[in-house]
Amino acid sequence: MDEIIKKSDKNLKVVTYKYENDTLFIDVEKKSNTEVCPHCGQRSNRIHSKYIRQIKDLPIQEYKVILNIISKVYFCKNKDCHTKTFAEQFDFVESHSRMTKRLKKKIVNTSKATSARASKEIVNNDLANISDDTILRLLKKNSNRNKKRASN
Repeated sequence: MDEIIKKSDKNLKVVTYKYENDTLFIDVEKKSNTEVCPHCGQRSNRIHSKYIRQIKDLPIQEYKVILNIISKVYFCKNKDCHTKTFAEQFDFVESHSRMTKRLKKKIVNTSKATSARASKEIVNNDLANISDDTILRLLKKNSNRNKKRASN
């Protein structure tokens, strides 16, 4: 299981996992107990708290995957920094997102040639449980990115 998770982020380790119906829940956390403040660049090892981010990922052997990321919140050690606490960031998922980047990409590629409702059925059967509104949002966001690239 660790080898599969390391494909998303080599700094993650699997804490535990369980199968529940058609879903595989994997609890993961970063191996390191230090993080760099995104505002001032100061490294910190002072953990303020932890919380769980539930992130949908690509399926593994026909099981839908939900990553329970145990995310640490750190105190910034720089007294001059306006940020007192900050959360760990992960390269494979955008901040505030509930899906990995690779799952979003797969959904967009699957949905480009079909309606949102048809895409919803395909995605929900094969990838992850999401709504047709979410598919439309992803397609719109992807379309806006492509327009920006074309204009540059």
